[in-house]
Amino acid sequence: MTGETDSKFAIHEPALAIAPVFLVLKKSARAKLDVTLKFGNSTLRWRGPDALGVPEQSTLLALLSIAGQQTFSIDPNTAVGDKEKLLNQLSCEGPQSEVAVVIAHWRRIEMAAGYSSHSGRNITNIKLAVKRLAETTVWEYRDGIEYGSRLLSWIRGNDNGVIVALNRRATDALYGHQFIKISLNERNTLPDESAKALHAYLSGSIRAGSTRRLTIDKLHAHIWGSEVTGSTRRSRNEKLRRALLAIDQLPAWRCALLPRGQVDIARINERTILGKTADDGRAQRSLNGRNTTPSDFETACLL
Repeated sequence: MTGETDSKFAIHEPALAIAPVFLVLKKSARAKLDVTLKFGNSTLRWRGPDALGVPEQSTLLALLSIAGQQTFSIDPNTAVGDKEKLLNQLSCEGPQSEVAVVIAHWRRIEMAAGYSSHSGRNITNIKLAVKRLAETTVWEYRDGIEYGSRLLSWIRGNDNGVIVALNRRATDALYGHQFIKISLNERNTLPDESAKALHAYLSGSIRAGSTRRLTIDKLHAHIWGSEVTGSTRRSRNEKLRRALLAIDQLPAWRCALLPRGQVDIARINERTILGKTADDGRAQRSLNGRNTTPSDFETACLL
C-alpha cells in the first residue's frame, strides 16, 4: 500500500458534486453546514458542525480517486473488528450493502489532493479535513423513508496514514451506479480555490460533448454560497472571471462570457481533443469483484 499511483480523476456521486456544499470560505470562524438539494426521487440534506471548504473537497476527491484504484470493501453481514468499527462510525441506516474502503498514507492523499510540496502543515490540514468530512451527516429522504449516514468514517489516523470507509452513495458511484468524473489533473493545475470550486461544479453538471448557458448568479452560488452586493460583489465577479479564464485554458473546456450576466460553457468530448475514442477510465467492477479476504484487509491495515 505504499505505491504512489498517479491519481488522474475521481469518481464522484453526482448529487454531492452539484450541491453547494464545498465553498470558498472566509478565514473567520466557520458557520454550521446545512445544505438541502432535490435530486431525482430523493431529497438530500448535508449537515455538520462546520461549513466545508475547498480543502475538504480536495481531500474527499483525493480519497475517491484512491478508492477507485483499490479493491477494499466491507460486507456488513460479515464485518468484525476494524470493519465493524468503521460501519458503526458511519451510523449506517437503510439498505445493508457493501461500502468501499480507502487505505492510504497521508503522503499519497497529499499528492492526489494537489499540494505542490510535502510538509507537515499539509498533512495537518488534510487530517482536519478528514475530521470535518467524518462529522458531516447526509440525510436522504426517498419513497417516504429517511436514511442517515456520515459522509465517511475513519480509523487509524496515525502518523503513517488512515483507513476510511465511504458512505453508500459514494460507494454506489464507484461500483458503477450513476456517477460523474472529475479530472484531478485539470483541477490541480488551476490557480486558486475559486477556480477549483467552479471546475468541480461544472464537471458535475455538464456532460462531455455538451454546452450549457449559465448565469453569473448561479455560478456565484456554487463558489461562495451567500449573496453579496457592492464592492464584495465586484471583487467576486473579478475572481469568477479569472476562474472562467483559467478553466477556458484547459483543453477540454471552453468558456465564453455573454451579455446580461450569462456565460456559455462547453465541455469538449475527449475524442475531439485526442483524436481517439474517449475513455472514462473507470474499470467495470462488480460488488463481488471488489471483495477481499480478511487477511488482505488486515495486512493492508498495517499501513
